[in-house]
Amino acid sequence: MKKKRIFTIGFAVVALLLVAMYLRMDSSTPPSQDPLATLTTANFVAFEGSFDKSIEGPRLVLLLSPT
Repeated sequence: MKKKRIFTIGFAVVALLLVAMYLRMDSSTPPSQDPLATLTTANFVAFEGSFDKSIEGPRLVLLLSPT
């Protein structure tokens, strides 16, 4: 019983450390890439222009929803 409890506590500690490390990571991009942006109605025209500017290779828009 004691081993199971130690394992559970150890697993919880490792999981919390991994979550903390993930949340502390920065959202930097490579030097040749524009920085990440949050799409809003105020900056949609600028986003559309920068999206249409690139003609090399495929382009991708990733929409994430918290729900």
